[in-house]
Amino acid sequence: MARIVITIEGDSQEIGAIQEVLQRLAGLAGTEVELGETSRGAGEREPWTYEEFRQFWSRLQDGARQILAEIAKRPEGYPMVELERALGVPARVIGGRLSSVGHAMRRFPNKEEPVEFRTGGDEAPGRRIYFMKPEIARMIRRLVSEGAGAEAADG
Repeated sequence: MARIVITIEGDSQEIGAIQEVLQRLAGLAGTEVELGETSRGAGEREPWTYEEFRQFWSRLQDGARQILAEIAKRPEGYPMVELERALGVPARVIGGRLSSVGHAMRRFPNKEEPVEFRTGGDEAPGRRIYFMKPEIARMIRRLVSEGAGAEAADG
């Protein structure tokens, strides 16, 4: 599967503006290009089994796990501003920590992305809002609670 990886550096507003442009371009390309029978659109990726997601989770850095666990508390939409506040770190740190998600996804190329974001619109122009499918959020919450139980047993 062909994949393009773009790294964007800058402050959160600059990054948000660039992402908005890229999303608009992706939307234009989606309307002009027809997918062949063997092509997979992003929405056609396979769902995770719990065991697959557990393996994926084990490949993540602790910082990425912490961020995904926080987003899993509000999978219907977690604004970056509130995520920054909850975690006590700026957007650029959150973005950097989430890079291990992309690295781990290389081992699971046909699986759904565990978290997605959109630019905030009127309420948070140029700012990200993170979204997660409810079933992924449930798996993350389960993994976090199992991890907490294992840590308590070790201590």
